[in-house]
Amino acid sequence: MAFQRAGISLAITNATKTARFYAQVFGAASVAREERMVVLTLPNLLVFFIEREAFDEALKPTGEVAEFVMGKFTSMLTVSVETLDEAYGSLKNAVEGGGTPCGQAVPYPWGRAAYFKDPDNHLWEIIWRNPKISAE
Repeated sequence: MAFQRAGISLAITNATKTARFYAQVFGAASVAREERMVVLTLPNLLVFFIEREAFDEALKPTGEVAEFVMGKFTSMLTVSVETLDEAYGSLKNAVEGGGTPCGQAVPYPWGRAAYFKDPDNHLWEIIWRNPKISAE
């Protein structure tokens, strides 16, 4: 089987607010706004941010009910950027857009990582890998 692209769906409270936030963090070209949903297009991954009520409606055919855990994270989304300036720029844009930084940037032997939470409390990791250090 050949997959075209993977995606993940996350619950949000306000699609308009979420669209503004992610357009500021990752650029408007990466964000598409639909009625009660925002689609963030990353390389080989789509992140669907769906308002809670619409999320529940989408689950009806499955017979499942979502139990939303807002305020605590149950997963972490990670994106890798090419330069250290892009990593810090993404973090800066997240904070200016209403996100919350989580601690300080962390140095690793392979590069750096910075963390933030979006306005709906989804945890993000922005990583930069030093190109002078080979990935093993």
